[in-house]
Amino acid sequence: MTRSEALLTSYAARRPLGAETNSPLSVAVAEEVAIDMIADLLHWLRAHGCDPDEALDRAQTHYEAELDEAS
Repeated sequence: MTRSEALLTSYAARRPLGAETNSPLSVAVAEEVAIDMIADLLHWLRAHGCDPDEALDRAQTHYEAELDEAS
């Protein structure tokens, strides 16, 4: 989570999250920034000859494994 928060904060420079980072508006803006970031990463993967769908599948598997470890 800490890496994600730091990445979202730096990525959101063009769209500031606001002073109150826990407000519903700030969370909604952060969600949009995260979606933009994911889309940009998918474009980057494709531009470098990688399969974005495979990357998403692997990311989902990794995410689910981390959830299982946490519980």
